[in-house]
This record gives sequence, structure tokens and C-alpha cells, in this order.
Amino acid sequence: MGFDFAFGYPADAGLPGGRALCARLAGLIRDEPDGANNRFEVAGTLNREIQAAFGGGFDGPFWGHPAGHQYPHLSPTRPRPFPPRIPNGRLVERRLGSRGIQSPWKLFTQGAVGSQTLLGLPAVHRLLTEPGLATRARLWPFETAWDQAIGENVIVITEIWPTLVDCTRQPYSIKDQCQVAAVRDWALDDPTALAAGLARPAHLTDEEDRTCREREGWILGGGQILHSDNV
Repeated sequence: MGFDFAFGYPADAGLPGGRALCARLAGLIRDEPDGANNRFEVAGTLNREIQAAFGGGFDGPFWGHPAGHQYPHLSPTRPRPFPPRIPNGRLVERRLGSRGIQSPWKLFTQGAVGSQTLLGLPAVHRLLTEPGLATRARLWPFETAWDQAIGENVIVITEIWPTLVDCTRQPYSIKDQCQVAAVRDWALDDPTALAAGLARPAHLTDEEDRTCREREGWILGGGQILHSDNV
């Protein structure tokens, strides 16, 4: 099961990772059937916690909200300079940055993956705790040791970024539809490619490996892209 939003935040910010992060956000986010939600208020709450842990004196790291609104501890635009000692993206975003990937701290305007993450991870939490799935569901790579603990009947829940997959040959005019179909075909038509995408990226150091598995997560197939680019 692949979801197009971040499964973690830069480890230096001090937020939890994996299942603990999903549970934390599930306890904070209110997401109503009509689309009303409190994501900006939650981002401000998390900003206040992070700022306090670092001694304050800066804005962010979450940023962005609609004009004409005010939210405590949340600025409408990207902090400049960005908060000291807190990266603008995780290791995977920093490695793939030249491809236009967005920061998980960004909550508003085009490519606001931060809002998708705040609302999406509580939904992942519901899957992880759903009685019919709970004994089989595993977060990749947090609970699977990359591909080492993926066995029969395991439901692997992964972070994807469809932009990594070429969709120019898909017969659809809507970009999202084109990208979803391309990722589907990539995952199903070539099992060796999917297996390689789930494996530990070859370029990670042991310390980076632990950071990704324990705190930040990774994007399915991102290691293959970087390896092919000789990064």
C-alpha cells in the first residue's frame, strides 16, 4: 500500500518516527467528513514544542497557511533563515532535492506535502490499528528492516513519490491519474524492480540507515534513482 506523503520528519527536529508518529498525529488531528480539519492549529502546536526544545528564538519549522488567517506559532511563509539545526527536509528529500521534491514542513500552496502528511498519517494509524489488518500491517522501512522482514501475508505500507516514475507513456491527460497508473505498472509489471525499491539503498552509511529506519523513513524506489544517478 503506497501513500504519496512523507512518513516522517527530519530526525534533528526531535519528533517521533514510524508508528509512534502516526499515533501522535492521530491524537491531535481532527479531520471531518466535510473536509474541515485543524492541521494548521496542530502545526502551530508542534512548532511551539520544537521551538521550546531548542530554546526558542526562531519561527517554524512548519510554515504556510491561507492569507487572511492567523494561527499561533505558525508563519504564513517560509522562515528565513530556516530554523538553526533543523534541516528543511529529511535525508531522502535532501538527496532527491534536484528533482523538485517538497519539504514536509510546507503546509500551503502548490506541493504542500506537509498538510498531506499531517492528515495522511492519522489515516495510516487507522489502518495499523484496524482489527482485520493490525497483525499483518508493517510500516516500511521502520518495521520491515527494509526488505528483511517482509514475509508471506505481510501488508507493507510504504511512502511513495509518483514523480520518480516516468508516466509519459500512460494514456491519461490528468497528471495524478497518469502517475498512479505509472506507479502501479512499475510495482506490478517488474517484480525485480519493486524488490530493489524495497531494499536498503546502497549509498546509505550505517548511521544514515538507522536514522531512516528509526526516525525519518524513506521513499520507495528512491535508492534506485540515486544509485542510477551515481549519487
